[in-house]
Amino acid sequence: MSIFLERQKVKKRRALTKWFRLAERILLSVATVVGGLAILYGLYLLVFVGSTFSIHEVIVDGQLTHLSTEGVVDLSGVKLGQNLFGIDVSLVHKHLKEHPWIERAAVRRRLPHTLCIHLEEYSPAAIISCENGLMLVDQEGNTFKTLDSMDPKELPIITGIQGNGDLEMKTQLTEALAVIASYRNSSFGQSWGIAELHRDEMKGYSMMTERGPIEIILGHDAASRFELLDRWQGILGRHSGRVTYILANEEKRLTVGYN
Repeated sequence: MSIFLERQKVKKRRALTKWFRLAERILLSVATVVGGLAILYGLYLLVFVGSTFSIHEVIVDGQLTHLSTEGVVDLSGVKLGQNLFGIDVSLVHKHLKEHPWIERAAVRRRLPHTLCIHLEEYSPAAIISCENGLMLVDQEGNTFKTLDSMDPKELPIITGIQGNGDLEMKTQLTEALAVIASYRNSSFGQSWGIAELHRDEMKGYSMMTERGPIEIILGHDAASRFELLDRWQGILGRHSGRVTYILANEEKRLTVGYN
């Protein structure tokens, strides 16, 4: 055999060996990828589909006054036995926030079998009479719920709020709530209570007490009038059954009307 033919055979053997090694590497890579995908799919089934992380308990945390634990669980849409990682936490949060009494909500997973829900309810400070009827309002001036038969009625009613837009209306509400808070901190307010606070753009504030009842005209600088009412509380108390109105809109002067 000639040297030329021998060299050709060697080259062919080398080329064939090279292709075999390349095919071996390709098959090994494919096997590695397929094996990795199989492991990932197995982990997916284990975590997101199987019962390894199924929900055994839903814990509801927070100061619940108007909601029950069972009602919150129903509202969340979560069922026992569901996969803990299979539920959409943002969707659960959205369902909770749709309830008018819920101000804040937080939802988190606790491995291996628990879903935790923390809630904060609105704290009503007053009832506002507006175009939409009677609404509950919190201390920050946020209206959050239409009043119904199951809601608390022992709250003061705020009337006369007529803002041109949500921001102006909230500003007026916040100011009215501050007047109510100042009144309740006074000894007169603690003794006589408040049933209604009315805001008038021109005349300022007036109110109706729970006890009596007595109409009190306060004017624009309402908070400054409560010290004067405190000073005359003893005399007014002795005539509580006869007093019908008090004009307190003048500085350092009270005008009392009797029946």
